[in-house]
Amino acid sequence: LPVSDAELGTTEVPVGAEHPGTETLLALDAALPAQPFHVSALLTGNRLVKQPGVLPQPFGIADALDVARTVAWAAGVDLTVAQTTHPSLHPGRAASLLVGDTVVGIAGELLPELTAAADLPRVVAVVEIDLDAVVAAVPDAVHVAPIVSYPAATQDLSLVVDVGVPAGDVLDEVRAGAGELLEYARLVDDYRGSGVDEGQKSLTFALRFRATDRTLTAAEASVARDGAVRRAGERFGATLRD
Repeated sequence: LPVSDAELGTTEVPVGAEHPGTETLLALDAALPAQPFHVSALLTGNRLVKQPGVLPQPFGIADALDVARTVAWAAGVDLTVAQTTHPSLHPGRAASLLVGDTVVGIAGELLPELTAAADLPRVVAVVEIDLDAVVAAVPDAVHVAPIVSYPAATQDLSLVVDVGVPAGDVLDEVRAGAGELLEYARLVDDYRGSGVDEGQKSLTFALRFRATDRTLTAAEASVARDGAVRRAGERFGATLRD
């Protein structure tokens, strides 16, 4: 990356037969342009192949966000997602990736005209992360949760909201409403089409509930899920998808 207030390059290169010394090495490093480390991925094709009674499902923004979360998990930082816009990404399917208040990357689905120009499938998911910014945000101490031996209860939750409502904001309300039994929640599908009214979208979240002292019943997990539905409904008018 260019640096406006620095003189880059050097007119002298030390000989390679001897160690140039610390000062010379520092001067050479200072003469280099900024070279941040980035992690990027392009996902194309189908995550689920066509099967009897099942249509193929292409990789999408949810899969790109999974890549970003994997990088964040490996680094030991908490990643949050916010809806954004980008000239190369599909409106409504673009997300900023943040660690704290710092934007560290972007994820989304490429515009169809770009994929067509590159002879790619119509739906292509991409993600790019500034790894230097992620590493800089790594805390001095990583807090871990105890391993619980009791089994988890999993449920999917599909909510219909206005198309302009950011999925990340809905997820925040789902987490808040589900309460302390919720161990994990993530967006797995953002659907607009047949069966959903125009101007609305269906957001499907995978939820995992677990207690630290007992095996949860299906009823307990459902009560927690209902709390998530109620909270999202109060904030965004979300309704359960039939």
